Amino acid sequence: MKDNEWQGSQVWLWAPVVLAAGGVLVSGYLSVKRFTGGSLACTRWAECDVVNNSVYAKFYGVPVAFIGLAGYLVLLGLALAALQAAAPVQRRLLALGFLLALGGVGFSAYLTYLELYVIEAICVWCVISAVLITLLVLLGGLNLWRNAPHPLGTSPTPSSLRP
Repeated sequence: MKDNEWQGSQVWLWAPVVLAAGGVLVSGYLSVKRFTGGSLACTRWAECDVVNNSVYAKFYGVPVAFIGLAGYLVLLGLALAALQAAAPVQRRLLALGFLLALGGVGFSAYLTYLELYVIEAICVWCVISAVLITLLVLLGGLNLWRNAPHPLGTSPTPSSLRP
């Protein structure tokens, strides 16, 4: 691989690290506020405290912010590990990160539904988290596609496998 190809592929692998770190910061802030109390920093158009203090801010007794923090920490660890891994292991790490992020998008969609139609209030931190997890899925899919062992539409034929 040429130097510029390596640098280009590394940029695509670093992007999920940056996004997951952003998710850790957002969910970490919400988790700290959950422990310490007080009002969340929020915009004029949003009602962050209404959302964060609703009955839906816990999932089976666990604050949603803690679930998000745990998820983003796992995604950050997988993204960092993928940077260091060799091709076959790297692809598995990317696939696992993609699947976990996909689950996060589903959970985020559920929470966004609750915000819009049940709580009838928006939390800007939740919107940021939803954008981050969606971008993680998109980049995860792109990284899987870029690191595919064979170009799309081709595969080794039995005759090409003979020595």
